[in-house]
Amino acid sequence: MLNIREATEADLDSLQQVGCETYRQHFSTIWSPAGLQAFLDRDFSHGALRESLDLSDSHLWLLACDEHARVVGFAKVNWSAPAPLTGAIGAELRKIYFLKSAAGLGYGKQLMQYIRDLAVQRGESLLWLTVLKSNPSARRFYEAFGFQLIGEIPFNTDLAEIGMNAMGFELTQLED
Repeated sequence: MLNIREATEADLDSLQQVGCETYRQHFSTIWSPAGLQAFLDRDFSHGALRESLDLSDSHLWLLACDEHARVVGFAKVNWSAPAPLTGAIGAELRKIYFLKSAAGLGYGKQLMQYIRDLAVQRGESLLWLTVLKSNPSARRFYEAFGFQLIGEIPFNTDLAEIGMNAMGFELTQLED
């Protein structure tokens, strides 16, 4: 059973730790060691996380804990953000990562449903995200959840141009 809760400033250390660990586990091959560390310092520093947590009207950080209360994943949602290419306003699923040890346990689906339900409650009409073009398993996961391809946008690391797929899910279809 997954326990999902909103992260607070008291969770800075946990959020930083799981953010850095999951990102390293999943994406270390697309960066040089120095580039990866620079990215992690920018996105998961205490200062960056604290600033983002303080913007709770426009951002939401969620922690996902297993039955032993261990943080095994997290998500960040940006509310009422314009989707790439279309400009349609909706909830952006900015980050959703789980430790590799938590893979295959259904946690991703549970967290996605939780986020979808929150977005509907907030009156968002669209849930959208970007996923690396080089990550077909993640894209299949999102497609199984109902996301459809919006288009492609550029994404570079310090090593290569990789590209992202923008995907969206119309939340208005859930209200009927």
